[in-house]
Amino acid sequence: MIIYNKEFDLSLDKFGIEVPILDDRSSRCFFELQKLVPNLKEVELSSLKEITKEDLLRVHTRELVDRLFARDRAQAIIDCYELIDEAGEYHRYDPNKSELELGNLVDKFILQTRGTYATLEGAFSSGFAFGLCGGMHHGMSDRSRGFCLINDIIICARKFQSLEKNLKFSIIDIDAHKGCGSAELTHNDPSIETLSIHMKDGWPLSEECGDGPWRIPSTIDIGISAREENLYLEKLQDGLEQLKNLEIAIVVAGADPYEGDVLESARGIQLSKEQMLERDLLVYKFLKSRNIPQAWVMAGGYGPKTWEIYYQFLKSIREEELS
Repeated sequence: MIIYNKEFDLSLDKFGIEVPILDDRSSRCFFELQKLVPNLKEVELSSLKEITKEDLLRVHTRELVDRLFARDRAQAIIDCYELIDEAGEYHRYDPNKSELELGNLVDKFILQTRGTYATLEGAFSSGFAFGLCGGMHHGMSDRSRGFCLINDIIICARKFQSLEKNLKFSIIDIDAHKGCGSAELTHNDPSIETLSIHMKDGWPLSEECGDGPWRIPSTIDIGISAREENLYLEKLQDGLEQLKNLEIAIVVAGADPYEGDVLESARGIQLSKEQMLERDLLVYKFLKSRNIPQAWVMAGGYGPKTWEIYYQFLKSIREEELS
């Protein structure tokens, strides 16, 4: 089950934001999948559950949520993407190139969260769903960080738990960066365990980041040092074996550990395309062999090649189904 709608695309360039997240990583992946599955259709926006202010408050502070609904909500986007530097100059942002009101990007993030929730519903009903959206694992209780305005992962888990009482979640985060927001939001909540395999010394754990809530540990943290790519799969397998909740899983499937990713702050892990497929299939087969519903979301992935990582995984499991 693939969850995609062209309106999920953030269209950052149309807002004048110059961050190398290419919207076509989701659309390109979807269109290539349509060649394999001709009846594959976009989800109708009208079919997606609403994400309300009350849903956001399950996770985020009222002060943060109020900012997202304020008249001057553009400031929330400026803070999220760090569009103004310490000198007060524009950074990765050119308002002269903006076609759309910056504050309207908030609605895009909420729409992506609706897509994540649909992915969770699909996984719960069918066993597997992949959302070509979401994965904003740096969003914290009281602040937006790391291009993540809100934390759709934990918002959707908590909303789902409100309907499916006592359901325990395992968050499996395989993005290059530590899932610091998810760890902070759940560190006193045993019903949601978090596994994060990430750069040991990179952002948000580098020395220049200092101390802060981004250092709150995940339930299972697996740091990968530079040039430890040959140990990655072994360490991931060991981490998966330590999970205890395993009633339903959300996989935060960042493509940024890929050596073809262009984000400078993700260079601490350089997995080949083949290793990336092994990574994804390892998680997929681990969960499938235990009959654990698995909802996958995109998370980080930067530059023109990362769509291939999602596509090769989905193509592989499609071929497995047909064999």
